[in-house]
Parts: sequence; structure tokens; C-alpha cells
Amino acid sequence: MEISYSDKKVLIVDNRLEDLGELKTILGRMGVAGIQVASSVNMALVLLREQHYDLCFVVFDLGKEQKNGLQLVQEATAEGIRKFSTLFILIVDPDRSKLLFGSLDSSPDTYISKPYAEAKVRYRVEKIMRVKSVLQPLERLLDAGELQSALDMCSKLSQVYPGLQLFIQRLRGIILLELGLYSEAEHLFESIVTQRDQPWARIGLGVSLCHLGHYRSARRALQYVIDESHFCVEAYTWLARTYRAVGERGEAIALLRKAIMLQPSVPELFGVLGSLSAQNKEWNIAAEAYTNSIRYARHSCYQSEENYFSLVMALLQQKTIDPETEERIIRVLEDVMLEFPDDPIVRFKSRLMAAQTYHRSGSVERAGLAARNAFDLFCQLELSDKAAWLDPFVEGMEGSVLEQDAQALKQQLSRDSATLDWGRLNVQGMLSYRKKDYRKALGYFVRADGLLPNNPSIMLNLIQAALEQAKKPGPERHELLLQCDNALYSINYGALSARQQKRYLALAENCAEMVKEMAQVKRVSEEDI
Repeated sequence: MEISYSDKKVLIVDNRLEDLGELKTILGRMGVAGIQVASSVNMALVLLREQHYDLCFVVFDLGKEQKNGLQLVQEATAEGIRKFSTLFILIVDPDRSKLLFGSLDSSPDTYISKPYAEAKVRYRVEKIMRVKSVLQPLERLLDAGELQSALDMCSKLSQVYPGLQLFIQRLRGIILLELGLYSEAEHLFESIVTQRDQPWARIGLGVSLCHLGHYRSARRALQYVIDESHFCVEAYTWLARTYRAVGERGEAIALLRKAIMLQPSVPELFGVLGSLSAQNKEWNIAAEAYTNSIRYARHSCYQSEENYFSLVMALLQQKTIDPETEERIIRVLEDVMLEFPDDPIVRFKSRLMAAQTYHRSGSVERAGLAARNAFDLFCQLELSDKAAWLDPFVEGMEGSVLEQDAQALKQQLSRDSATLDWGRLNVQGMLSYRKKDYRKALGYFVRADGLLPNNPSIMLNLIQAALEQAKKPGPERHELLLQCDNALYSINYGALSARQQKRYLALAENCAEMVKEMAQVKRVSEEDI
């Protein structure tokens, strides 16, 4: 059955005009009418946000210090704008292509090579399009977010099309991980690795094992992918997590630095490296990592104001703040306000950190003006936001001319925050914690976190209560430790205030010791068997 291209929308990502024209001509002869072009990954992401494409041809090498074509697939997947029904075709040399398809959920569908030949392009495209036409009912369910129905469809398609088992099992594994069915996912990926070893299956196996807390086994699966030289961000980030979980931050940092040498434009790698380096007090590495994270995260889902504030915190760790460093910090704070102009919390935090910077550099008058500006901006926030950022506000005002005013405001807001649902739950949690009723305290903090997600103060309270509860023997201990580890990983350490950082490190070390103890008990049990 001949495939019609007349109704297909195509996106080509290439910055070489001659090659671009050649591919457009070939596609035109194949019958494609609707072709759009992007010269960079960021431009392509803008287009993918705006409309659906049936086929996306993307050149791997888009130039030195530019995001490569594989990153388009990775970032579109992370942002949730990559449709399963879109066919992603990487344009790369055949020899190199073998190392670019290791990712579980963000690999291209196929590849073609330059110089273009119409017969080869047509053959490659039509071969994978026939596969996707069979998988269309499944991909539609995945694009609609109907994961349970998609899981059921996997079983139906496997019975009808046994020759497409590997394609279907891969999608099944992605669904199982999304649904949190990690034991099922582990068994599935283990069977794939045993029958027909695939790098993406080892990635899936490693991720499943990490979620289950089987860090030693996860390392073996993920290290194998790295040793085979596959370009796979997940292999490095998840392997780094296995080291961080047991307190081996130095190993995780070395691994991420190696990954960045191979893939020097991936913002996710720089962000994780920055956070871990800051925790290890390797401030120069952290500052460089956050700088690059800001640079490569622009116009992507990885762009975050936290990276700007983390960079400032790293720069403030210098013994003395000279004029050059002061100027750099103020420029970073101005940049974050330009990037997030409608966020009142960003404006407040920027001025607060400017006050801290001027105070450290000895610019007394500027410090006072910035502190007054930060104080006024804080007072203009909604009650919920003021309560949420009260602790960093008071800490940032220490040593300023407004320190006493900040303390008086803290007393008032402490009373007012009890009128907020999350504030009341947080207070109840702290009271229960003081009574050593850790289970009850944890329940309150979990509910508070549900109402005010990702607030550092609540999350640290939650982790502290969970760790105390995990000290008690019982079947929930394992799950509590895994949840604590996940919560600690989700917090950007660099963006915390100085006191919050100190508390975070204490909790992280406590958690790592308990995870190591858990892993040791598990290993002894396995050896006995």
C-alpha cells in the first residue's frame, strides 16, 4: 500500500542552506507540500509548541556550542510537546547513529544520512511509517494521556502483531514507569535484556531499580550503557542519583563532569552538577555549572529562576566580594528579572539578594536601599506568598537597618499564616513533631505540601518527619526512605537560603546513612539466599 504524503506536515531542522534545499526537493518529489524550517533547536521547540507535525527531520550536528539535534527530541519529550504520533528522523552519519538511540523515551524513530538519496530517504521513512500506522491506536492513547487504556492496548497489539513485539514492549515499559509500576517494569526490561539486549532496555531497567531502591543493581545496568559510549543523558543522571543516594557526591560529580565533556550543551546535566557541587562546597564548579545551565536552558522547559539565584548563592561564598564579583551578581539578578518580569517573588528575591551582596561588599548605602526595596516588595506579596517566603526574608534582612522591622513582621505573619489551610497544617505538623508523634506530623506535612507544592520549608519539614518515622522498624521504612531521597533530589540546593542549606545537608546525610544501611541489609539477605 502506497503512502500518501500530500497531507503530511513536515519540520526540517538544519542550518545549512544547501543541504536544506536538497532535502526539501526530495520531500517535494515524494509529494510533501507543507514544509517548515528551523535553524536551531530552540526555534524548533517554538514551532512544536504551536502545531503538530507528522514528520520532523533534525540534523544531529548543528554547530559548535549549539544544541544538537538529539536534544530537540530530549527537550520536546521533557516538556511534553513531543507527540508519539510524530515521526522524528535524525540526520547523522551511519557509524555515529549506533550510539544515539540508547534513550528509553527520547530517542529518534530512525535516521538518514547525508548526502541525501531519494530512494534511501523514501525507504527509511516508509519503513518506520508502516510500523507507526500499526501502532497508531496505541500512540493516540499515549498522546491523550490515557495510560491505563494504552497499557491494555499494548497487550492486544502484542497478540495481533508478534513481529512488532520490541516496539510494543518499549512503549509498555514507558507506560509502566509513568504509572509507577516499578516492579512490573523491572521484570519487563529484565526479560528484554535477556532475550535481545538493547541499551534503552538497560536504561529502563536501571530507572526501575532506582525507584525500587536497588541501587547496586541499577548501577550495573546504567554503567553498561555508559561503557558502550551511548549518548544518553538518562544513563548519567540516574547513575549519579545512585551515588548521591548513599552520600557519594564526589563520585556523582565526577560522573556528571564526564557526561558534560561528551554533551556540553545539555542544561539538565549542568543543573544537577550545580546542585551537587554546591552541596559538596565546590563553589567554583557550581558557579560554572549554573552559568551554563542558564545559558543552555533559555527558551526550554529547563529555564528556571532558581538557577539564577543558585548562581548568586555560589558567587556569594567567596571570602570577599570584590567589585568585579559584585557587578557580576547584580547583572545576574537583573537578568532574572528580565526573564521573569511578571513574577513578584522573583523581584522580591532579586532585591533581597542584592542587599546581601552589597552588605558583603561593604556598599553600605546601596545595601540599605536594596533592603528597603526588598522589604517593600515583600509587603506587597499576597499573604500566602509572604508566609511561604517568611524564613528566607527574615534571614536575608539580618544585619540590615530593617532587621528589627523584619522580626516584628515575622511575629505578625506567624499568626496570620494560621488562617491559611497549608499554614495551619504546617503548624499542626510542627506541634505533632515536638510531641514525637512523627507519623501524625508527617501526615500534616504531606497535606500542607499538597496545598503548597515545592515550598522548601514545608518539604524540609516533611523529610525530617519522614526520616524520624523511618527509624522505626516496619514495612513502610523502605518506602519512606525512597520518598525522602526523591524529595531531596527534587530540591535545588543552590537556591536555598544559608540556613535551609545547612538543614538540607544534615537531612541528606542522615538519609544517605539510612539508605546505605538498608542496602547493606538487603545485600546480606541476598547473599544468604
